[in-house]
Amino acid sequence: MKVSAKAGELITDLLYKHTGQDNDQLEQAFYQLNPHFRREVFFVDTEVVLPQVKQIPKTQRVIKSWD
Repeated sequence: MKVSAKAGELITDLLYKHTGQDNDQLEQAFYQLNPHFRREVFFVDTEVVLPQVKQIPKTQRVIKSWD
């Protein structure tokens, strides 16, 4: 998926904003898809490609008998 990153935005913030996740594997996949970009911060508005991610299932709230 192509997205536009704003100047001053961190890669980790961009990944979390669009995927809901931020981990080393996702960041590594980002750099593989965007070999022209090797910084942690966008200095100008830039169009980049984000990696596809598997959605993490939301955890259910556990109800205890004393709740």
